[in-house]
Parts: sequence; structure tokens; C-alpha cells
Amino acid sequence: MKTQTVSQGRKFRQVVGGATAVFLRDGFAGASVDDIAREAGVSKATLYSYFPDKTLMFQEAMRAEIARLEDSFALDIDIAAGPDRGVMQMLARMAAWLVDPLHLGLYRVMVAEAPRFGPLSADFHATVARILCDRIQPCLDRWVDVGLLSIDDTDLAAAQLVALAGASLRDPVLLGQPRAGTDAVIRETSAQAADLFLRAFAPVRHHTMGRRSGTR
Repeated sequence: MKTQTVSQGRKFRQVVGGATAVFLRDGFAGASVDDIAREAGVSKATLYSYFPDKTLMFQEAMRAEIARLEDSFALDIDIAAGPDRGVMQMLARMAAWLVDPLHLGLYRVMVAEAPRFGPLSADFHATVARILCDRIQPCLDRWVDVGLLSIDDTDLAAAQLVALAGASLRDPVLLGQPRAGTDAVIRETSAQAADLFLRAFAPVRHHTMGRRSGTR
């Protein structure tokens, strides 16, 4: 059977942009080719000249959105202030990013379409985890090296910190509780999560500090 491929041309980005908007709004099953063509400002014939079917269109649109995540998160904390302030700042930055409407829309679609597009949803999950862990692990390494934290495996600790950031906020916002994503709730939840993390990794006196960076 012949493998279907995506054709690129002058209006390719325009088509992908329209498809992305409709898929994020309506999901895969709810998105119609008519709606996508209207959103993109092209004819259905133009649409099909780029994408032979809706499945390829969805995959291309979602891959483009996942790639856009790379430059959408900035940690922007004062690492010199130490973990007592820095960990809470990390958690608040990550939580705000995870419940941002643009990110949340992609998360919603990736969860809903996981049974049909498993590898794509898995790529989304891995990309989010890598982006966040790659930003925060160097900070943990620095604090361990100067004796402010006691962590054997900063790779694992970074993953745990990421889990703490979104564990109690993202799902409530996703399920129709927007208050969970307000600045006040993010600050309160981040402070509680930071306290838990700092208690777990407080420096042990009279113990040789060290760390081991594992492989995620």
C-alpha cells in the first residue's frame, strides 16, 4: 500500500495554522475539513493538495505545536538566592506554564487523542518533561555542589519537582475549575510543594555532599 505523504508549498504554513486552531478547539473527531479550510482561508482543494487526509493533517499540526514548546518556557529565577527562594520560584514558573491556556489546550487534545495517536501523545509528554527538567536540573546541581541541598540523583529530583509543579493544578483547571490556575493559588500551592521538596532534600550535616545525574 502506498504511504501517504505531506506536500509542502506556498500556503503550507497557513493551512497548518488553520488546522492547529481547529484541532485545539474541537479535537480530532470534532474537527471538520470545512472548518479547517475556513479557518485557514483556503479552499478544500488547496487543503487536500497538502494533506491527503485528516490524520496526516492532525499529526503535522500537533508536531508543529509540540516543537513550539521548546522556546515557550523560561525559568528566569535568581539561582544565587539559593533553594529556599529558588525552589518556590521554579515551581511557580512551571505551574503557570502548565496551566497557561495555550499549553493546556494542547495537553487536553493529547490526552483525549492518546488512544488513536499514542506515539504523538507520548512525544508530547516526553517533550514537556525534558524541557522542564533540562531547565531546572542545572540549578539543583549548583545548590548540591555548594552544600545547600543533599540530593543523590538530581535527574530524578528534577522529575519529581516537575511532577509537584502540576500535580494539583493542571487537572482541576482542565476540568473546569479556572480558579486553580490563578496567581494566588499558584503561589500558595508552589509554597507548599517547595516546603515538601526542601524537607526531603535538606542538607545532612557531617555527611559528604554529592550528586549523581542519572538518565531520564
